[in-house]
Amino acid sequence: LKPDALFNYSLSKPSGTQTVSFNGEDLLVPRMDYSRAERMLKKIKKWNDENPGNIIKVRGHVLLWHSQTPEWFFHEDYDKSKPYVDKDTMNKRLEWYICTVLTHFTGEDSEWKGMFYGWDVVNEAISDATCTYRSDKENPNESLSEDRHGSNSSWWHVYESNEFIINAFKYAN
Repeated sequence: LKPDALFNYSLSKPSGTQTVSFNGEDLLVPRMDYSRAERMLKKIKKWNDENPGNIIKVRGHVLLWHSQTPEWFFHEDYDKSKPYVDKDTMNKRLEWYICTVLTHFTGEDSEWKGMFYGWDVVNEAISDATCTYRSDKENPNESLSEDRHGSNSSWWHVYESNEFIINAFKYAN
């Protein structure tokens, strides 16, 4: 359920884009791929249907994570060779992503409605090394142009503050 998995592990570029109507405007977004998650959920759903007195509930992990969000997600046209988008554009992407994932898995018409007991909204926003917000300069030996980060945060690079964390919780709510 991590962003890279829901983007089909397309780390160097999205596996396609589409234009959707979101909050009254057209928004270009990367294509989502729920197939891996749904394979696991189908097994859990089958178990739950066969064992109604001993059901398994699922914890969604995770909506926002610096190391599991492909670098292209932060750039114009979802192309990491282009400049970073601005905060307003990133907020639209973040809200779209969170709303799309939560609606797919927990919405009124979702096949998976009722299976989730909760969601991790943000993971590892605080650095183990510094005990402060994880920044875009956490590890000076790691380039932000890498497809996926071990330590550095492109979320911080775009926002230059903890605003993305606050917004993630607002959108998830």
